[in-house]
Amino acid sequence: MERERQQQQLYALVGEMNEALDQKRWRRLPGLHQQVMKVFHQYAAWETDASALREVKANMLAAFETLIERRTQRAQELKACMDKHQQNLEGVLAYSMVNLISEKA
Repeated sequence: MERERQQQQLYALVGEMNEALDQKRWRRLPGLHQQVMKVFHQYAAWETDASALREVKANMLAAFETLIERRTQRAQELKACMDKHQQNLEGVLAYSMVNLISEKA
């Protein structure tokens, strides 16, 4: 019974991590990761069936691989957005400088 609850809690925490990623709440991820690791270690201590433990490990590994891929993709999107923003700011600054120089002339 306790093992099932811990399994459900593990999968719920991974779901929360995905949700945090969807909502761009990056700062929640480290705390959720710590909770996942704590619950997983508790689960592993309770689990006596090696095949069940292997299955949960495989599921968690797949879930984390997906999270890492999604997080990497989001980070790349954020970087591209910030680069574009920086270019726009530089363009505005250059335009302002040209206006300032042309007004003085």
